[in-house]
Amino acid sequence: MSLPSLLLVDDSDAILALEKAILSGHYSLHTASNGREALEKLERLQPAAVLLDLSMPEMDGDEVLQKMKADKERMALIPVIIISSEKSRAESCLEMGAEAFLAKPFRAEDLLSTVATTLENSRRRERVGSMLVLRMSAGEQEFALPLDSVREVLLQPALRPLPGGPPFLCTYVELRGAAVCVLDVARRLGQEHRVSLRERMLVIIQVEDMPLALCVDRVQDPEEFSATDIDRNVGGAEHGLLREGLMGMLHVAGGGALPLLDPKVFLSRGLLRELPELLRQGGVRLDA
Repeated sequence: MSLPSLLLVDDSDAILALEKAILSGHYSLHTASNGREALEKLERLQPAAVLLDLSMPEMDGDEVLQKMKADKERMALIPVIIISSEKSRAESCLEMGAEAFLAKPFRAEDLLSTVATTLENSRRRERVGSMLVLRMSAGEQEFALPLDSVREVLLQPALRPLPGGPPFLCTYVELRGAAVCVLDVARRLGQEHRVSLRERMLVIIQVEDMPLALCVDRVQDPEEFSATDIDRNVGGAEHGLLREGLMGMLHVAGGGALPLLDPKVFLSRGLLRELPELLRQGGVRLDA
């Protein structure tokens, strides 16, 4: 496992050498000797934290911090530890959003403790609002559901006809003696399946009090997305059938975006109420 990376910023070679001697072996270290160099390396390296001096040539640490906080996309969330002998300026930086302040001169144990606490606080913030999701695809559409809405995933067994339902909801499956309606997601979205019948998967979800099996083509392993990787300010008609249940867009590797859906998106409330009656009309037991 790779070590967390730190950017050490100071115009004093002696301070940089001291910080490197203390932190080496615990972290992957990078250095910058002025504010402009620090901003360039921050954008390129995206370190876990930055240790920032205040008085430097070309650009002071105060201005570096301001520019970091203004860059919401790339640098605003990188925690900043002010390392300075200027207490009043450091306190102003804390008000601007710096994570911690360590006065010069400092002891080795204080530096190690401050960095460790800062990184733990940062990881704790990332976990708040994070979500475990299950990614899947049906036809050409890929999407994800919150993992806590999924009861189980299984290779599609033999399905039985369910008369009276729409084309995308005309079969059911018996699971442990209970009937569960099967919703064909590709058909619901007006698309063709991309795998054969025997390769399709059933994702069993709970919609209100009703179990429902989603027939999909592929299911990936569960993944955790941090709060910063979930854009919840989404919506609009461009998302078609998915727009009503769109909880957010997930930022995935490679720069793509993936719809995060409420499981109820595939069923209207009226159709949801009709499911038990559809099963009864087909002579199907509703529970074990």
